[in-house]
Amino acid sequence: MTTIEKTVFTSAKSFWALLIVFGLFFSMPSHSIAQEEAEEEKEEEEDPWADVEFAFDDETLLVFFDANQEVSALQRSTQERINETIEDHGLTRDRFDQIARAAQIGALQGGNFSNEEIEAFNQVAPHVTEIQREMQGMVQVVVEDYDINMDKYRQILNEFRQDQELQEYVSHLARERAREKILEERRREAKKELERKKAEEEEEEEGGE
Repeated sequence: MTTIEKTVFTSAKSFWALLIVFGLFFSMPSHSIAQEEAEEEKEEEEDPWADVEFAFDDETLLVFFDANQEVSALQRSTQERINETIEDHGLTRDRFDQIARAAQIGALQGGNFSNEEIEAFNQVAPHVTEIQREMQGMVQVVVEDYDINMDKYRQILNEFRQDQELQEYVSHLARERAREKILEERRREAKKELERKKAEEEEEEEGGE
């Protein structure tokens, strides 16, 4: 193995190790968490969740949902930053990933990658790894701001990713909370309107005396 190949292998190993952890924390099914919280849903006569039990209570699941909204936003911004960094070094994200995978399995030989591409990879890979490390620290801060530790977050996330019924239930909880907030706001507005009308009537009565 040449010096260049050794350098690529080391960079690729660090990159993929972080990528695996990174993906484990933040990859979410797009058809569930990404749904709008305020999505309208037909009312049902019977509660479909009445006889369903999960390992986590509703409050914990809603905390997880809120934390994950911020985590997902950080993930998207980080991916954009990584892609821009890679492109600034003359590679596409696909090509970068191809080189990293090839280095990881010892398949750099064969002329699939030019020396220029390998050198570009060697230059940018440490920056990508640093961005990922930085992101992990930011995520931990975000999660802990919601009074949930990373171990608990991972535990819920792992079960969430494997349990479609849990995914649907968390979406249900989020929609119901959003609906309740809307109703509460309407109640406040109605109360203010009644108080305003009452004040106007009292002023009219006082003016007529």
